[in-house]
This record gives sequence, C-alpha cells and structure tokens, in this order.
Amino acid sequence: MAYIDRDQTQLSSKLVTMLDATPSIRIAVPVTDESEAKKLIQQQKVFGFIEIPSDFHKKILQGNFQEVVCYTNGQFIMASGLISRDFQTTIGTFSAGVMMQKKTQKGMQLQKALAEAQPILIDEHVLYNPFTNNAFYLLTALLPMMLQMVVMMVTVYVLGIEFRYQQGKYWLEQSGGNPAIALIGKLLPYTIALFFVSWWMNFLLFKLVGAPLQTNMFSVTLITCLLVVVYQIIGITIASVIPDFRTALTIGSGFTAIAFSFSVYTFPVEGLPASMQYLANIFPFTHFLEYYVNRAVKGIPFVFTWKSILSLSLFMLLFVWGYGKFVKMIKKGGYEKA
Repeated sequence: MAYIDRDQTQLSSKLVTMLDATPSIRIAVPVTDESEAKKLIQQQKVFGFIEIPSDFHKKILQGNFQEVVCYTNGQFIMASGLISRDFQTTIGTFSAGVMMQKKTQKGMQLQKALAEAQPILIDEHVLYNPFTNNAFYLLTALLPMMLQMVVMMVTVYVLGIEFRYQQGKYWLEQSGGNPAIALIGKLLPYTIALFFVSWWMNFLLFKLVGAPLQTNMFSVTLITCLLVVVYQIIGITIASVIPDFRTALTIGSGFTAIAFSFSVYTFPVEGLPASMQYLANIFPFTHFLEYYVNRAVKGIPFVFTWKSILSLSLFMLLFVWGYGKFVKMIKKGGYEKA
C-alpha cells in the first residue's frame, strides 16, 4: 500500500505503524499526492493507498470528526476485501485508543475508560481458513476439477480411439470374446495410475502446500478415488453412446469443463434460481466437492455429510446402461464411418 501523510505528526505516524502491523496491509510506498498514488495503482505496484489529512492531529485533539480515506483497486476483489477489513478494524482500535487517552487524562480509571471506549469486545475466529490463504481456497476446488477433466478425457480417448479405427472386434477377440475382460483390461492400468494421482493430489494439497486437513488422508483419498470411478463410468457411457469420436471428446470435455461453474463453490447454491439448483445436481463434481469441503476442510462429521457421498455413488448406476451400450459398440466393431 502507498500512503499520503499530510499531517506528519506523532499521532499520524502511530496510525501508519498500526496499519502496517496488520496481516493484509504493508505500508511500503510514501507518496506526495493522489496522482502519484493513482499511477502506482495503474502500474499494479500497489493495491491502493491511504490518505491522512493535514489537520488530523489538531481536529482529534479538539474532539472534532476526522476522516482517513483508504482507496483500493477493486479489480483485485480478494485483496481489496482483506485490506478493507483490516483497515476498518485498525481505525476502530485507533479511535478507541484516542478516546481512552482523553478520558484517562481527565482522571478516569483505565478500566472504566476502556469499557466506555469499547463496550463490546469482539472475539473473532476464522474457522476454515485461518490464514486467509487464497491458495488453500482455490486449490481445494481446482485440483479435483483438473483431475475429473483428465479422467474423463483419458477414458473417452482410450475407448473412442479403438472404436474410431474399427478395432472393436479385434479387441474383443483378444479378450476371449468377453466384453467385461476387454473393458477391464483396457481401463485398469489407467485406473491404477489415476488412483495414484488422486493420492498425490491430496498429498500435495494438504501436506506440501499445507492446507488445513480436518480428517485423515485415507478418507479424502478414498472419496477422490470414487470420483475417478464415477467419471470413468460416465466416460464409458459417452464413448459408447455418441456415434463418433470427435463428438464424444467434445461432449466429455464440455461436461467436465462447466462442472466447476455448477459446483457453487464460490457462490451459495441457495442464491441460484431453482432451475439452476436442480441442474447443479446432474454433475458428480458438485456432490464430490460438497463432501470434500465439508469433511476435509470443515471437519463436519460423516453423519451430516453422507447424503453427498450417496448422491455421488448413485452416478455409478449409469454403468448398467453404459455397459450395455459398450457391449453393442464393441461387437459392432466401432463407430460407423462417415
């Protein structure tokens, strides 16, 4: 943050020091006027600036209202919010301190002056992201988001490429005429690899990056592996139902790409129109992320989160229909040539 201290008194310097001591504000660049501060904001060298007026100390001693202005760059929503929060908290503490000092100078006892200056004490605790770390917040959703996209595209590709080049009958013949063995043999190596990726993703997030984990690693890895299986089933269905390889890849990628938008991670689901709330439920990622956040980040007991895992598991029923389509497709040999 840049700052303009037009008062240059001991009191204004104290306020600058208090602001600099907050977690989100670092008073780094002194400037002489607003145009210089505005230029620094436009160059993205600072997130904003604070202006202390020239008669700051004088008016406060006289008991008059005084104003300290904080300008922030609204393009950076997260940073602006944190700066505004710490700025308002610091100004409140500073004002209470000035009031206490005046009352004690008039002979009032310190405890009574404190009670009058701040009659209600605020005891605030950030429950689920105490460090207000943007990486913890974003990676918790983005890493599983990328994983489900990889699972979908790998599954559709490894099946669809066989159907595209009419290799279904040969594939089935090499599997002893058993479609189940053909499917398992094709996908099992990828499934094992993706299970490892699931473990590595959670290890990276909760151990290396250091995001708070309120349950055990086995629990979060297990639910992530379930997500892998569910999206493999959807991938099998798409590759077997859609009549050509290109369209299958397009639908698979599109389905996973918009899943994050409907996972209502950054916006409460209650704020969506009713139709959008129902639509959000057709994406497995919505139910996975709800369970993942509630268990891993918030530590909510399983008895209150089982509905999400049940909803995610219900997508596995799609295999009953998808496998039937897969059997027909592999026996036919593959997609019809255009």
